[in-house]
Amino acid sequence: MKTSHKTFSRLGLFLLISLLPACRSPKSTVSKAYKKMSAVQKQTADSLLAYGLDHEALYTLLDTLKPVSSLKLYRLPLFSSQPAQRDSALNALQNVQKVASGLSRGDFEFLLTPFERRDSIYKNIQLYAVRKSRLKSMIRSHRDFYARLGIAEDTPPATVLAVTEYENPYDRWRSYGYLFGYPDYAVDFFVEAGKTQDSTSQFVKRDFFQIPVFAAEKGYFTYAMPQGHTPGITDSLIHQKAGRVLQDYKTRRPKYRDGSGLKATKLWYKKLNKSSSYEQ
Repeated sequence: MKTSHKTFSRLGLFLLISLLPACRSPKSTVSKAYKKMSAVQKQTADSLLAYGLDHEALYTLLDTLKPVSSLKLYRLPLFSSQPAQRDSALNALQNVQKVASGLSRGDFEFLLTPFERRDSIYKNIQLYAVRKSRLKSMIRSHRDFYARLGIAEDTPPATVLAVTEYENPYDRWRSYGYLFGYPDYAVDFFVEAGKTQDSTSQFVKRDFFQIPVFAAEKGYFTYAMPQGHTPGITDSLIHQKAGRVLQDYKTRRPKYRDGSGLKATKLWYKKLNKSSSYEQ
């Protein structure tokens, strides 16, 4: 049976049109979950995002230097003996979860991860910003280590963080170091220094490499290195990339805030996601 060239052309055109939606880049608009949030929850989302951009989450939200960044620590009395206090804490947790879900979209996921240890009546719960594509490539680069933890490239970010938090101390430190974008040598040093301190009860002296954020020159995107260590090309490249991202953010920052500082979310979706990456 013969098929005409015209039929093939029509078929090709149909296939092309059917594939177009999959090929288009997703629109940088807020998520459906964000639209469903209450006014208070949207205000919380804006405040969290604005805070993150002023601090180390800048290098997750606007670039790929950090696969994961901390946004906020919540200390909730979920073990209180008072029902009213427990209920209030649970309501707060549920609201933050809605905010995290509302902010999550595309390559970005916002996750709440409980710390392993409780603090008296309190449970400490960390809110993280995750850049999923960067997390995946980082796990690929450290495949052998993460395979021992039962983590693969396509393991969901929530699972990666949960496994990391509940691992033995040395693997926990190593995984968090990689997740936060620290160079391999610095992660190795921190883990080995911890082992030495555990075996000798002697603190291993160290210096720190500081990468500025908008809020401060020191104290946020920071990692330890051996005392007296001269920063090398790896440190220099991280510092240079971060500097370009920070300078770009400084020029854009006035647009992210109105009188009450609540423009961050929509502008991040509409404009910041379109920002070029400085990873290359």
